[in-house]
Amino acid sequence: MMFSEYMNLCKKINDKITGFRTSQYVKAKSDELLETISRCANKPRIYFFCTPMHSNLGDQAQLMCWLRLFEQWYPDYEVVCVPTRCRKFKTIRTIRKNLKGNDLIFVHSGYLIFDPHPELPFILDVIRAFYDKPITILPQTVNLMGEWYSHVVSTAFNGHSNLTLICRDEVSLEKSKELFPNVKLRLLPDVVTSLIGDPAFQYESMKRNGILLCIRNDGEKLYSNKQINEFRSRFNDIRTDLYDTTISARMWEWEENRERLICEVIKKFSSYKLVITDRYHGTIFSQVANTPVIVLSSTDHKLSSGVRWFPKNVFGHMVTYAKDLKDAYAKAIEVLQHESVLYQNPAYFKKTFYNKPL
Repeated sequence: MMFSEYMNLCKKINDKITGFRTSQYVKAKSDELLETISRCANKPRIYFFCTPMHSNLGDQAQLMCWLRLFEQWYPDYEVVCVPTRCRKFKTIRTIRKNLKGNDLIFVHSGYLIFDPHPELPFILDVIRAFYDKPITILPQTVNLMGEWYSHVVSTAFNGHSNLTLICRDEVSLEKSKELFPNVKLRLLPDVVTSLIGDPAFQYESMKRNGILLCIRNDGEKLYSNKQINEFRSRFNDIRTDLYDTTISARMWEWEENRERLICEVIKKFSSYKLVITDRYHGTIFSQVANTPVIVLSSTDHKLSSGVRWFPKNVFGHMVTYAKDLKDAYAKAIEVLQHESVLYQNPAYFKKTFYNKPL
C-alpha cells in the first residue's frame, strides 16, 4: 500500500470514528436536555434556542457572552440551552407543556436569518410553537434573498403576537422593516463586542510581530485564494500568517473548554502588530486584543455595515475598512509605520449597549 493510500485510509477511519462519537454525543445531549425540561423547575427558566454545537469560534464566543450576561442580568434564572442539533418535536412539546408565566424565551444571535442557514427552520418552529409567548431573537444579520422563502419567514414572524427581533447592523434593520412590519425591531451591536476592554481577555505582555490574515474559507468569501496569496506576497519580508475562526475542536470539547479556547485565540490575535480580516468576529477579536485591524468585504453587507459600530472618536484608527486589496495594502503599510503607538480600547460596548437587561 502506498503512503498516500495509507493516509487516506487513516483519514476515513478517523472520520468514521469522529462521526460515530458525534452522533453519540448529540444523542446523549438530546436525552439530557429532555430530562432537564421534563423535571419540575425550582426556579424560573430561560429557554435559549439555536445555541451552537459546531466549531465556529464567533458563534461560540457569542454563546459565552450571552451566558455571562444572563448570569449577570437574571441571577435567579436557570438557563436551558436548546441546540438545533437537538431539534425534536417532543422537546418543543415538553417545553411548551412545562412553560411557566415568568420563563423567558430567547433565540441565539448571529447570521441565522439567511436563506440557506440550517438554524432558520428551527427558529420558525420556535415562533410557531410559542405563538402566544414573548420571544426575543438576539442580534442578527438579516439577508433573505429568495422571494418564496422570504414570504415563508415573514409570514411566520409577522404572525407572532409578541416577537422582538434585534438586528446587529443598519442594513439588516432596514430589510427587517420591509419584511417584518408587525415585529418589534431593535438595533444592537454583536454581543462579542462586550468583551472589548475586559481585562480578563487582554494580554498586554505579548510580544507583537507580523500580520495575521484572518480570512474565511466558505461561500461568503469575496477574494479568491490566488488573490489572497498575491496580496500576501506584497509584504515581502514582513511575516504574514493565515488563519480562520473555524477551529478544529470537537463538538464535545466546547461545553467545558469554551472560554479557554476563545482565550487562546484572543491571545493569538494579541501577538500580531496588525490583523487583516474578512471575518466579522475577526474584527471584534482584534479589538478585544487591542490590535489594529483592516476590514475586507465579504459577499454580503455584514462587514461593511458592521464596522460602522466603531466610532472614530472612541477607536481612532484601530478599525479601518478597505474598499479592495490595493487599499488594504496601503492602509497596512501606514499602520505598520506607527506600530510603536499602543492603544487600550475602552469597554465602550459593554457600558453603552450591554450594561443592563435587554
